[in-house]
Amino acid sequence: MNIPIKNNKFSLKTFPENAKIHFIALGGIGMSALARILQQAGYRISGSDLNKNHLMEYFEAQGADVYTGHSAENLQDCHAVIKSSAIKEDNPEYRKALAENIPVIHRAELLNSLMIDLGKTSIGVTGTHGKTSAAGMIATIFHESGREPSFAIGGEIPQLKTNSVFGEGEFFISELDESDGTIELYSPEICVITNLELEHTDYYKDGFSQLLGVFERFINSSPDSKIIINTDDSGNIELMDRAQEKSFLTYSLKDENADYFAEIIQTVPEAEMKVFKKGGLLGEVKVGVPGIHNISNALGAIAAAIESGVGFEEISSALSKFTGMKKRFQTVGFAKNARVIDDYAHHPTEIKAAIKTAKEITEFNEKGRVVAVFQPHKHTRFAKFWDEFLNSFDEADIVYVCDVFSAEQAPIENVNSENFSRQLKRDNVIYVKGDLDRVADEIVKEIAADDMVLTMGAGTITKLGRIIINKASS
Repeated sequence: MNIPIKNNKFSLKTFPENAKIHFIALGGIGMSALARILQQAGYRISGSDLNKNHLMEYFEAQGADVYTGHSAENLQDCHAVIKSSAIKEDNPEYRKALAENIPVIHRAELLNSLMIDLGKTSIGVTGTHGKTSAAGMIATIFHESGREPSFAIGGEIPQLKTNSVFGEGEFFISELDESDGTIELYSPEICVITNLELEHTDYYKDGFSQLLGVFERFINSSPDSKIIINTDDSGNIELMDRAQEKSFLTYSLKDENADYFAEIIQTVPEAEMKVFKKGGLLGEVKVGVPGIHNISNALGAIAAAIESGVGFEEISSALSKFTGMKKRFQTVGFAKNARVIDDYAHHPTEIKAAIKTAKEITEFNEKGRVVAVFQPHKHTRFAKFWDEFLNSFDEADIVYVCDVFSAEQAPIENVNSENFSRQLKRDNVIYVKGDLDRVADEIVKEIAADDMVLTMGAGTITKLGRIIINKASS
């Protein structure tokens, strides 16, 4: 897939105001966010996906043409087709669009056009980890302070019950995906970079240096962008060293000389901190989610909001109401009086952070165990970070390992959950072969009151928490 170049010519303004836009994989969290904004802006929407989900049902209820399965017949009187890097060249809808000269637009090109053509001030959030939560915090700040923002985020904000909105206010907040190099396309007025670490090795085949090069080009080709960067992260420091001609606004939980500094008051049961700007105390902020990583995310969000002219009291009030993002340390419910939490963590760093937060909560409560349930996501990621995964579960009391969610990848010899469980040399590691029902049965037999059951992964494991709860109550 050729990545769109920065000076691409695509603009929504070239289409009629009621143009029909077709989305391949409409049920994806990122694609649905863009489709919702277009629909609210007056465009007609159609789309398809392999399976129907609640996102597709939303568009169907709004009168959109929604199809289960990909077929050339799904393209009816479309002005453009939107696809992501994940859509393969043999997709029948993609092939028909090419054959009939229907414009095929990469989702990043569409997002870039929305950021430019809607005439709003754009705020982007990017980085390897935390960008969804940080973007959600910024959107919450602007929403709660009455600024009616537009936003497109790769996760749902539960209290707003959506991942995107076309608002009447002057700001557009977006999560900028780095996974396929399309980050180079954007030029937001303000951009928060949470952290940088090797990930998405299917694209970044040359390793971390390739990722740094992509971000260096992104920064250097956006001379007017205000870059807010977390200096507690070693990858970000490397980026700053490579882009020395660019000036940055810095934020940190460690360096009191950063432009924005937070002194941690507590990390659980809710994160709380004192916030300083250039050494001067702004005040205290309590965030409705736990964990040191969320203090860092919140500090980046605070910096972006202040640089956009939002008052500190408005920010503090809004963040106190922020209850997290869907699938980001989200409480699903309770089973046998154990708290069941779903988390999107599928990289070693993310898994460590989620387990650490759960452990801090059980220690704060002085009762309960951390029961970690891990579904590896993609054979290639599992293989690439095998050793790092082996060192990610130290603070869990019990570890359940599910079979790999392949995401249609072919298996890799010896890279499987059974071998991983054997090499995870510690007590209380259980490999459960088979479907999620079998996994849930084993967990329900083990858990007790006050435990924290933490299901982690980017695949079907997001359904496991509800299965556990249902089985425990039956």
